[in-house]
Amino acid sequence: MLLGSAVCFQAADWPNWRGPDHNGISQETDWSEKWGSSGPKRLWNASVGTGVATVSVADGRVFTMGNKSNRDSVYALEEATGDILWRHSYSEALSPKQYDGGPSATPTADGEYVYTLSKTGKAFCLEASTGDEVWNRDLKQLYSLPTPTWGFASSALIHGDKVVYNVGSRGIALSKTNGSLKWKTASGTPGYATPVRYDHRGTEAFIMFGPSYAYGVNAATGKQLWSKSFKSSDINAADPVLYDGKIFLTSSSRDGELIELSGTSTSSKWKNRNMRIYLNAGVVIGDYLYGADGTTNRGNTVRCINMETGETEWTKNSIPCASITAADAKLIILSLTGDLYIAEASPSRFMQLAKAKVITGTCLTVPVLANRSLYVRNSRGTLYKLQMSEMVVEPQPLAVNFAGSYLEFSWPAKGNFILESADALGQAADWSEVGGRPPTTEDDRYVVRVRPSAGQQFFRLRSE
Repeated sequence: MLLGSAVCFQAADWPNWRGPDHNGISQETDWSEKWGSSGPKRLWNASVGTGVATVSVADGRVFTMGNKSNRDSVYALEEATGDILWRHSYSEALSPKQYDGGPSATPTADGEYVYTLSKTGKAFCLEASTGDEVWNRDLKQLYSLPTPTWGFASSALIHGDKVVYNVGSRGIALSKTNGSLKWKTASGTPGYATPVRYDHRGTEAFIMFGPSYAYGVNAATGKQLWSKSFKSSDINAADPVLYDGKIFLTSSSRDGELIELSGTSTSSKWKNRNMRIYLNAGVVIGDYLYGADGTTNRGNTVRCINMETGETEWTKNSIPCASITAADAKLIILSLTGDLYIAEASPSRFMQLAKAKVITGTCLTVPVLANRSLYVRNSRGTLYKLQMSEMVVEPQPLAVNFAGSYLEFSWPAKGNFILESADALGQAADWSEVGGRPPTTEDDRYVVRVRPSAGQQFFRLRSE
């Protein structure tokens, strides 16, 4: 008797920074970290130029950005092969400054279009299928906006008919169809985080992170709703994280803090100096935040924080400056040095499921899980697509007993399995369903009784 399997998968695109739900969590469940001692299989690689932009995956295309010879390029790669479908290039200085340089923002795919932002404020809307330019706006030049120390880093956020960037004091919004100005705020310096949508007492709003303050702004008008002092060493880069109607703020030089809104004022619920996130915001799963405390030259820890109390639940050392996403209650962690970890999202302890060295170089870019594949990138522009679809199907306990002149096959009454038979193995096998009708259920097991034929006969349990 044999056990066969054919597994059905659920796939999901990742069209923008922090994913379709803007929280760093993928809805995929049918992916596997059981890749063996050699690590996950590399499906393809591409060279996309220097930068820390991660990828967006939509409609069979992978979008990212990089810089070569002081020119930025927006790339669209074939999802299946990694072949370049198109590139859109323009003049832009590499501008390394304590890192390799290049673009920081991630392309945002929205149906037929993709939206990008350069470090000096050049905003583009491109056709997703061809790369043809629909419109462009030099936000710095048009609106006399100062550039932050490490350049603009906000990914574009689509909201209705607007595209919104964390540019200026508290953001700017353009028409997503033609780039005309919808609203803008004061001409101050922004932080490096992407706008975060939230509900402000029934009103749609954004959280904008500046160098010294976090702000709430009305999504329709850009009007300020509240402000919260959060002064750091000019690197408010990790996106604010939402939890139970509250907002978690963090930076590499200031304690993580959970704040609560009350009208136009804010109050602090708790602070925790053990969660000072540098670049990539953590993920909230249940009542717990999983994030990386430390920078490229300070700290090498991943921690779990209780969001109700602010207490540290556990600390995992020796993972430098990690970037974290999650899926199926598992953490997907890429270290600064290219080590990939998969761990249970458990508040009890760090429960490692797998580890492999998947890329060399400096890795400041968060890994992306999309359509059962994982994308990892280093700052010099090497991009890998790794296979996460080889499922290990647990053997189903298929019991066989004699029942008079019958063989009685039974297995647990869960899943969707079919008992099949054939009179040969290999290529000559012609498998067919046994019985031709659904099995009976007895004591939480499916049961099929078969009268064996006089000739040789083989049986297998196949999953649909």
